[in-house]
Amino acid sequence: MNIIQRNFFRLLRAGVFHSEEQIEPMSAWKWKQVLEWARQLNVAPLLYDGVDLCGEQPSMRLTDELREAWRQHTLQANEQLEQAEAEVAELLLTLGRLQLRPILMEPWPTAVLYAHPAHRRKNRVSIYFPFSTQGKKADEWAEANGTGLDSPQKHLLQYEWKGLHVEHRHRMFQLSNKVNNMTLQNIIEQEWLDGGTSHTTIGGQRIETVGPTLYLLVSLLSIIKTTLSEGLALWQMADLGMLLRRQGDQVDFVKLQEWIERLHFGRMAQLSGQVLTGLLGFSADEVPFMPSAPNNSNADSLANDLLGTEGSSGSSRYLRYCPGESLSSLMASITHSLGNVEE
Repeated sequence: MNIIQRNFFRLLRAGVFHSEEQIEPMSAWKWKQVLEWARQLNVAPLLYDGVDLCGEQPSMRLTDELREAWRQHTLQANEQLEQAEAEVAELLLTLGRLQLRPILMEPWPTAVLYAHPAHRRKNRVSIYFPFSTQGKKADEWAEANGTGLDSPQKHLLQYEWKGLHVEHRHRMFQLSNKVNNMTLQNIIEQEWLDGGTSHTTIGGQRIETVGPTLYLLVSLLSIIKTTLSEGLALWQMADLGMLLRRQGDQVDFVKLQEWIERLHFGRMAQLSGQVLTGLLGFSADEVPFMPSAPNNSNADSLANDLLGTEGSSGSSRYLRYCPGESLSSLMASITHSLGNVEE
């Protein structure tokens, strides 16, 4: 990795995990490149937390102009997301009063684990309805109260409500591969019957969420979905690391490893582990879901892909890590495209 990349990941580790990092001196132009990457990858406030932590080091030669630009970007994000928190709380309270049992999904249960939750939240919310009757009533409520309704796939409704982008999920997660998807739905159903729920606090309200072990599985599956379609996403890796650091002691890793094997995505789990150990400062012991010891020899290549810099190859190079899901996703995409052409 070059010096710009090294300092980028050092600031990210400091900002997210509060680790002690030694920053190397750089020119103003190189620091502007760090800020530009951070903005493009939706992690600028997290890196600004790292700037705050490492700001007294003599090597942190940020100009007053650049530091202020970074601060203003972070303050603007804070204002938008603090307003979104109040709206999410109101939405969950409204749906709860209707006895619809809304289960809060991404990104809020992860965001609240950060030291500055507003630095990670997005102006969107995903809600899971485990029972079809309540889910149908929730969709009817959305049709009456939301705008821009869209159903891009089965078991999913999207709409806008008071500035929030809201998703109603009638399946917690879906895989394109039919066999693996059936296995996943059985896993979710059994875990739900076993009481696989938890709670968090949003806007002063106690909100029901998915239990830590199942939530970690869904997070890993979300990483697969994004990686196969868009390439590695840095914010997802930061979230995964935060889940492990803050809730790892609540996760049943024996059960999680069994699920990974049943769903056949061990290679992608290994890849996620390599990002954590090679770039985000994790030890192998902190990533017990990896099927084998980490091999971080390709850390430079992973850094290029995460930052979208020279030598990266997007999502195509990762298709081999989960071939069954890759092929199924491709066929589903082709079918959807043909359907649109016919319309």
